[in-house]
Amino acid sequence: MLLTVGDSFTYGTELTDRSLAWPYQLGKRLDLDVVNLAEPGASNDFILRTTVSGIERYNPTLVVVAFTTPNRFERNGEHYTPTKNPIEFREWNEVWALDKFHTQVALLESYIKCEHYLLSPWDVESPHCIEQLVALCEGFDKGPGGHPLEQGHDAIAKGIYDLRTKIVSKP
Repeated sequence: MLLTVGDSFTYGTELTDRSLAWPYQLGKRLDLDVVNLAEPGASNDFILRTTVSGIERYNPTLVVVAFTTPNRFERNGEHYTPTKNPIEFREWNEVWALDKFHTQVALLESYIKCEHYLLSPWDVESPHCIEQLVALCEGFDKGPGGHPLEQGHDAIAKGIYDLRTKIVSKP
């Protein structure tokens, strides 16, 4: 079973059929059932917590986590973004947010025991991550909100599949 967690790009926002989102396309390529726990606007706090609880609940054979920008947070179950909640970000500390992101990535990397791949957001690179999610769908049409459409999701699934194949086949 494939467990995926992330934000709107992983959820399939702006697709007319969410079953066309990259997690389901990747699951088809790998012949795995998919549990996609992504949520639009999700913070890395949500992604970290949901990945851990998803692993405990579903015991997947493969986990793919698509981190989002460090410039989001969660309070009382609500997702806050600079676009949606600009007042909350007036005194935002970028250095703290970046340090927190790297800590979250390292914690999750050390926690997951099954095969797993981490994808970094568009605005941060991490040595623990195999690729930036947005790089995998670069050059494909996007919806009005900037999310990949069907071809972009197919490109993401193919990109992850190809990266996995390359990593797994290394001597």
